[in-house]
Amino acid sequence: MAIEMAILLPMLLLILIGIIEFGRVLNVQVSLTQAAREGARYAAVHYQDGALDVSGTALAAAPSLNGLGVTVSDNAASCSPGSNVTVTTSVALPSMSGFLDAGFFGAPGIFPMNMSGVGVMRCGG
Repeated sequence: MAIEMAILLPMLLLILIGIIEFGRVLNVQVSLTQAAREGARYAAVHYQDGALDVSGTALAAAPSLNGLGVTVSDNAASCSPGSNVTVTTSVALPSMSGFLDAGFFGAPGIFPMNMSGVGVMRCGG
């Protein structure tokens, strides 16, 4: 019984860590895309406002991204009726466990993973 446990436990833990990391990556990707869409929506509707805070609006729309160092870029300054505004959110996502980082066991890792989300909306409607 102990021998079987010693053989299977590392494999089960590896699978569990992989499931947790994959779920987190998926959650961050969905949040990045949602934040970019909210930023683009805000810029498309409020493009005539003087104090346009696209970055603040985008980051406020995805509170699960707090503390990850998300950057937001946009072309809202050139927004005019009929043109498109594009908002891009990006982050270099670190591993939660450290198990899949570069250099672990001397192998190349998949973390930090560069991820981005893009939102595009037509200005003025």
